[in-house]
Amino acid sequence: MKKEIDVLDFKEAIIFLKNDAILGSYIKSISVPKYSIETDYFSSLCKYIIYQQLSIQSAAKTHARFLLLFDNLNPIRLLNTDEEILKQAGLSYRKIEYLKELSKSFINNDNFQKLSKKTDDQIIQILTSVKGIGSWTAEMFLIFTMQRMDVFSSKDIGLLNALKIVFDLDSRPSFLDAELLSERWMPYRTIASLYLWKIIEGEDFDW
Repeated sequence: MKKEIDVLDFKEAIIFLKNDAILGSYIKSISVPKYSIETDYFSSLCKYIIYQQLSIQSAAKTHARFLLLFDNLNPIRLLNTDEEILKQAGLSYRKIEYLKELSKSFINNDNFQKLSKKTDDQIIQILTSVKGIGSWTAEMFLIFTMQRMDVFSSKDIGLLNALKIVFDLDSRPSFLDAELLSERWMPYRTIASLYLWKIIEGEDFDW
């Protein structure tokens, strides 16, 4: 189930970012990003496993085909779905393995039901203990499911390319440099990220 989010609700964040010497001019000239929160933890993690290392456009198509396989996506149904059926949706065998491991984790572990009470770092630690979930997937979960406001995914290629543009760098920053550069936008790095994705993906882009 999805819940639509209006970035304009975060007035303090937008005012803060508009006054930033680096990002402010961009925020004043491009449209406000739109996004939605995926309230189902399992479905959300499936989505961002599928999105790993793919372009957003390609991943969105594969994810749409994946969802058509299920009238009710849940860990037991996914675990019992034949690999070849999942392969026909465009998933690699490695991602199918990761999705099956995620299903097993949800079936056997109740930690996932308590995530809302955890800190960002605790959530990342819990999620990355599952095979196939790395920091990027966990950070997307924090942004688009947990609605945490101060998340910056320093390994996201789109964000790295956007940093190169807004900071007028000669090359894409390293993961460590990206993390350091993003600190100027704390505690609203999630909202900054939404603008950065829009800068690099185009005016019409929204998650």
